[in-house]
Amino acid sequence: MLGVTSMRSFLAVLLIIASMVTACKVSPSSTVVSVETSSNGLEYFGFAVVDCGWDDPHDDEIRTNYVDEVTGFTNVAQMCVYDATENLQSRIELFSKANIKALLHIELILFTHQPSIFTGSGVKAKLRSDAQERWNVFVETNRDWLNEGKVAGFYIADEPVWNGISEKDFTQAVAIVKESFPSIPTVSIEAYPVIDRIMVPETLDWVGFDYYDSTDPLNDPVYQDYLDIVLAARTRDDQRVVIVASTQWLPYYKTAEDISSDDMADVIQSYFDLAVSLPESIALIGYLWPGGLDDADQLGARELPENVQVLLQEIGDEIINGQKGK
Repeated sequence: MLGVTSMRSFLAVLLIIASMVTACKVSPSSTVVSVETSSNGLEYFGFAVVDCGWDDPHDDEIRTNYVDEVTGFTNVAQMCVYDATENLQSRIELFSKANIKALLHIELILFTHQPSIFTGSGVKAKLRSDAQERWNVFVETNRDWLNEGKVAGFYIADEPVWNGISEKDFTQAVAIVKESFPSIPTVSIEAYPVIDRIMVPETLDWVGFDYYDSTDPLNDPVYQDYLDIVLAARTRDDQRVVIVASTQWLPYYKTAEDISSDDMADVIQSYFDLAVSLPESIALIGYLWPGGLDDADQLGARELPENVQVLLQEIGDEIINGQKGK
């Protein structure tokens, strides 16, 4: 997303967190830009890395769960699963009390990861030989709270082609999950450099891509070309599209395009307008909420200026209230 192709990989960080969790046997717990358009088919608005074991280095508080900060204006958030035996009840219930559904990142249950010089990310992911057995354990442990009311979707794998997952392995992984929960969407986001090889099996319900270099996706012909490839790759007419918005600020934005953190309101507005204009869109997911994950100077959405905070609140209200009126 929920990964990064040009800097340190979110997947790599997730693997480090997973190893720490396994070892410890503990689960981690300006002018306002107006929003004037209807949310149309959009159903979800939220952020990546809300509950993924990451402690934002830009504050003095030690915390890895930010659900309280996104309550009231979001209805979906990324939750990372670290082990097949992990009991998610307390984490799922915390989300549910905030009226937020979990986008469950389950990659570490199904795939192994090894260093590789042959993939874009430097990591080679492969379906585990015991993937079905591990998935069965996870389901039996968490069945009572894995339902449509609490889970927005299962995030199968982050940037699968970029991370070297074969089409056979990816298709099998999606099928394993779909067989257990046919009514809960299966989800995947691909990295833009390999978008021409994006994998969209029939059992995948939501698909998207990340391209954080675009600061005006609504009018950016490069972004639009990538989006056209994703739309054309769909294998069912009812497969929906996740728009991954850049809700961060990186030093690159200032040096390459002279975009300050205040200017991110214009960037985010463009992503919202794009999502609204796209009939196939289902969710607008901001990458990311806490900062410092990919670069020491990276600001997450929580660190962006007040004008951006107001806009994010307005976008969330528009999308969520639009759903209530349907």
